[in-house]
Amino acid sequence: MENAFKSPMFTSEVLKDQVLVVTGGGSGLGKSMSRYFLQLGAKVVIASRNLEKLKNTAQELEAETGGKVLPVQCDVRNYKEVEAMLAATLEAFGKVDGLLNNAAGNFISPTERLSANA
Repeated sequence: MENAFKSPMFTSEVLKDQVLVVTGGGSGLGKSMSRYFLQLGAKVVIASRNLEKLKNTAQELEAETGGKVLPVQCDVRNYKEVEAMLAATLEAFGKVDGLLNNAAGNFISPTERLSANA
C-alpha cells in the first residue's frame, strides 16, 4: 500500500487543448491549481487585481511546466473587467472550457451590493 499515492491520479494530457480561467491565480491555491492544470495539458488564464504578480507567476509556471499562461488583470467585483478578461481569453485561445472562481471574496460589503443588479 506504500506506493498507492505516489502515482498521479490523471494522465498528463487529460486536459489537453482545454482552456481554464483561474481567478485569484497569482498566488496560493489558485497558483497551485493552475500549475496542476498546466501539468495536465491545459492552457490557463490567471486573473487577479495585481498584474505584476500575475506576470511573474505566469513566467514561473510556463518555465516549470512548458505550458501556456495568459495573465489578465481583473477585479472580479467589476463587471467590465470580467467582460474584458473573457474577451482577452477568447482573443488568445478562442474559447473557455472551465472557470475556477478562486478570487478572494473577503471584501466588507453590504449583501445588497454583492449583486451586479444592485
